[in-house]
Amino acid sequence: MGASLSVRAAEGDDLPRIAELEDIVFEGTGFTFSTLMQLFGPSGVAWLVAEDSEGIWGYSLSMRDTDDPQVGWLLALGVHPERRGLRIGLRLLDESIAWLQSKGANAIKVTVKPENWTAYDMYIRAGFQDTGQWKDGDLGDGQGRKMLTLLLPTP
Repeated sequence: MGASLSVRAAEGDDLPRIAELEDIVFEGTGFTFSTLMQLFGPSGVAWLVAEDSEGIWGYSLSMRDTDDPQVGWLLALGVHPERRGLRIGLRLLDESIAWLQSKGANAIKVTVKPENWTAYDMYIRAGFQDTGQWKDGDLGDGQGRKMLTLLLPTP
């Protein structure tokens, strides 16, 4: 692994690598490069990347709910398979939670494929609770999703 890992706000030049990671991590069912391009910029999405001297190895996308600004959503979080187990995902999760909380969120939601036990366990260890199936459970790929929710302390 390269030098010390840092987490920073993503830049436009990072989008090709984020799209590459999205494809690797979610095996072709994640956001396309075109969708990422449309989300980037004035979308209200917080884009974070985790990188070291060898490049970007993880990313997260989070935003506040448009109907209820006290609810935050973790839209995507992924770590390259070569760097899993190094707590990169947890670092990105912590930074995403902090950003959403700073924007006034008192609850954060995320959807997870039921068979993705690694992600599911990370969210549960971080304090999220399994709150059931997401709506009809299908995000367009024919696969169901679990809904996890983290309640944050209110000031």
